Amino acid sequence: MLTDNRKREEIIERWMLAIVNDGGVRRFDDLHIDEIDPGWKLRQQWIEGGLEAYRVAITVRDRNQLLFTVALGFSLKPGREAIGVDFQVRQEFYERLNWSPPSLYLFHRGEEPDKQVSPVKGVVRYLSPAVLGAEGNARCYYLEFEEQGADEYCRSVFIEG
Repeated sequence: MLTDNRKREEIIERWMLAIVNDGGVRRFDDLHIDEIDPGWKLRQQWIEGGLEAYRVAITVRDRNQLLFTVALGFSLKPGREAIGVDFQVRQEFYERLNWSPPSLYLFHRGEEPDKQVSPVKGVVRYLSPAVLGAEGNARCYYLEFEEQGADEYCRSVFIEG
């Protein structure tokens, strides 16, 4: 397990330092959790694996004294119409996940996704991090917006700190 954690830290640290240095933060270059640990490819591992990747990423960010917000993003199944928060517990949330494993992101502080969605174009709903099992000072929120040129609403949940 210790070896797994070291390897995860190395992968996350390489990604973080690369996107900080090459403009990837502005491009929203993400790191899917299955690229960190092949065991996290399994859909059943996405929530736990994502939360573990998030915890490791916070540690790596702090150790490198990077002044960024670390976020874990989950993509949910889209809808033809606005759906809103349609889950109350972790199992319901799991059932709403789309086909893509969750990803880590770095954001410039003050430029997180919840601060970028205008009320005209989307919805932000703040959630209890406990719904997903997140601990500590994490913020959790649901985003829903109509993507330009698409005929459906994108839905995501972010945990960040």
